[in-house]
Amino acid sequence: MRARALAVLTALGVAAPSLSVFAQDTSEVDDLLYKMADTLGMLRTPSEVDRIVTMNFMGTGSMVIDGQACAMENYQAGVRYPIPDAYHPFPVPGMRVDVSCATTDGDSERHVQVVAGELAWNETEPGMNATPAPETIRERLLQVWLLPHGLVKAAVAAGAQTSVTVEGGNPVLTFPLPAPLDDTIVEITVDPEIFYFHTMPNGSKREFGHRIARLETQFDGEMVEVTYADYQDWNESDYKSDVMLPGRIVQTRAGETVLDLTLTQSNTYNPYVVFPVPENIPWDGR
Repeated sequence: MRARALAVLTALGVAAPSLSVFAQDTSEVDDLLYKMADTLGMLRTPSEVDRIVTMNFMGTGSMVIDGQACAMENYQAGVRYPIPDAYHPFPVPGMRVDVSCATTDGDSERHVQVVAGELAWNETEPGMNATPAPETIRERLLQVWLLPHGLVKAAVAAGAQTSVTVEGGNPVLTFPLPAPLDDTIVEITVDPEIFYFHTMPNGSKREFGHRIARLETQFDGEMVEVTYADYQDWNESDYKSDVMLPGRIVQTRAGETVLDLTLTQSNTYNPYVVFPVPENIPWDGR
């Protein structure tokens, strides 16, 4: 499975990037991050380096958009994370959320929201009719990093600023998010229990534990809490990758639920996910 992910990266023109290596025996923090990354399926190739760059996932549920409740008829998201010390032709990290909301008259209302680096815009459909949305940059970047794989990447990037304590028998990692959200300190609670067993093609048994169960942070003056549950490989049955995503993500802001997402499918084989900056969005990288 892991070799196949590398082949997909190569086909996309991503030339075997040397992402952060997770050391197993250097410190308590490193050991915990290694176990978390391994369970999420981030560590690929015999060298066990993080090769997860992009992913797509779909789901149903509800969310709040522009202060209004949205009963999601269709939710699709594509995410791209930066590769350390690599050139990127457009800003990263990035995320595009394409969601249709049910309306009272029986129709649906489509929202396409994009963030790429420190730029944000809305579209009428992916890649079409962009309008700037600079006021949403921080909020949308937060959603990129709040995904479990993003949290592990952020904790690794924080280096010595990442610390670990134990509360109620569970490890708790504390670290700042990457800039421009480096004023946001998150605490994530890790459940060390084994939750899943998988038989590998060679007949060996693989155990999955150390999943992220909960997050808390103060973000722009409000308490944000996220819970993660039902971790599985949500890829189609003939396209499994051993990359785990939570099947249920519930996010609250100041006690009010702003996202309740139930996954239905994913593609975690580094699919083609790009965020070219539209011509009408000012960007100094052209």
